[in-house]
Amino acid sequence: MVDALVKRPRLIIDRGLEPGLRKGRGFSKLELMEVGLSIRDARRLGIPVDPRRRSKHDWNIKILQEYLKSLQKS
Repeated sequence: MVDALVKRPRLIIDRGLEPGLRKGRGFSKLELMEVGLSIRDARRLGIPVDPRRRSKHDWNIKILQEYLKSLQKS
């Protein structure tokens, strides 16, 4: 299983500092298109998709590329 990472919300108690990353609901459409997958293909492969997300993070693209390479090896 492959998990998407998203930024944590900035809280007032964090004083505006970058709080880090957390596990997300799924990958965005832009991230899937960057590695050459459609939403339908991703769901067939068992990759979670979050259609509400509009952001594209480089670390998620790297995670998807590594996951697809591991699928091709097996």
